[in-house]
Amino acid sequence: MKGSAIKVFVSYSHDDDDHKAWVYKLSCDLVRNGIDVVLDQWDLSLGTNLPKFMERGLAESNRVLVICTDSYIEKSDQGCGGVGYEKNILTADLLMDQDSNKFVPVVRNVARKVKTPMCLSGRLYIDFSDDECYQDILLKLLHEMYGVPIRPKPELGKSPFLEEEYICDDLPDLKENSTEFFYRRFNNAFPGVRGIEWFRKPDIAIQRLKLLLEKPLQFKSEEPIWWWRSGEMGIKNFDIIKNEEALMDCHEIILDKIAAVNYGSYYQCFVYVQTKASEPSGLYDYSYVSDSIENQGFAREECGVFDGGFIRREEYDDGAAVINGLPVKLDGSESLLIKYLTPYNFIIAPSGSPINNVSFDCARNIILNDILNDEATLEYFWDEFSKLPRRTRE
Repeated sequence: MKGSAIKVFVSYSHDDDDHKAWVYKLSCDLVRNGIDVVLDQWDLSLGTNLPKFMERGLAESNRVLVICTDSYIEKSDQGCGGVGYEKNILTADLLMDQDSNKFVPVVRNVARKVKTPMCLSGRLYIDFSDDECYQDILLKLLHEMYGVPIRPKPELGKSPFLEEEYICDDLPDLKENSTEFFYRRFNNAFPGVRGIEWFRKPDIAIQRLKLLLEKPLQFKSEEPIWWWRSGEMGIKNFDIIKNEEALMDCHEIILDKIAAVNYGSYYQCFVYVQTKASEPSGLYDYSYVSDSIENQGFAREECGVFDGGFIRREEYDDGAAVINGLPVKLDGSESLLIKYLTPYNFIIAPSGSPINNVSFDCARNIILNDILNDEATLEYFWDEFSKLPRRTRE
C-alpha cells in the first residue's frame, strides 16, 4: 500500500502474562505487515499520563482492535479501570457515527455466549480463539485493515442481452462452468488417470502443468482455474522459465513433484503441486524465516524485478528504487516476484471446486503443512476433501 501507514490502537485487558504475550505477538505481526500499532507495551513509559495516552491513541488511530476476553467484557460492561475508560470514549464515538467500522472486536478466550462488550454488540467480530488457525485469521485481519476483500466483488458486467457490436471486451466467453472447464483441461493433461497418480520428474511434471494451464485462463465472466494455500487466487498466466521452473502469475515455482487426483466425480478433480526452495534475492535480513516456518509451515519473500535485477518490495510499491546509490524512477517495466524460500505446496482446482469452502481453510492448510513434513499423505487430504459438499453454484 502506498502512502502513510495505517495506524491501529490495541485496546485490551491485562488478564495474565500469557494474554499480554499473545497481544504482543499479534501486534508484532501487524507491524511486520506494515501496520503502525499503538500498544502500551512499547509506547508507555513510567510517568506517562494514562488517560491522555488512551484518548490520543483512540482519537488518532485509523482503526481500533478491541481484544475481547471474558475479563475485558466484564470490565467494559461494568466501566472498570482503563478498559472502562476506553469504553466511554469508543461509546461516544459510536453514538456520533453509527456506521463507523473503526472499532474491530477481536475475540480471544471468550467462554460466554455474547462475545463482545455491550457497546460493540451487533458488530461483526474476528475470532482468534483457535491457535492452530492463527495465520489464516491474521491474513483475514490484514485483508480487513488494508481494505482488500478476500473475495472481491467482480466488476459490473454488461447485460447479456446487449447487441454483440456493443461488447468490446477482448476476453473470450466461457461456454461452460468452471468444473467442466477444469475437467476437460485435466483430462488433456492427465489422460487415463484414475485415483492418485504422481509425477516425480520435475521436467515432466512442468509439461503436464503447461497443458493444464495453457491459455486462455481468463474469460469475460471469470478465471475458472484457481490455486489454494494461504488464500485462494485465480490463475491468469503460467509461463515456463526453465526445465523445472515456471512463473505462475507473480509466483516463482520450482517444481519438485505433482500429483493428479481423479477420485469420485468430475467436479472433485484437483492437482497437488510441491515445490523446491527458491534462491533468495539477497535483499533482506532472513532472520524471519525460522519464525515463518514455525507459524505458517513455509517462508517467502516479495521483491520487484527491474532492469534485470531485484529491487525491494517497498521500492516496487513506491515506484522508484535506489540503484548504484541513486534513486531511479521505475518506468512501468518492473514486475512483482514472490519467491518461496522453503519447500512449498498448494492445490490447483476449478473455482467451483468443493475446496472453495471457508470452513475448510484452516484444516486445508494444516494438512498441507503435514504433507510437506511427511506427517500426512495426499490420500488423507482426499479423505477430508471428499467430505466437503458440492457447491451449488459452480
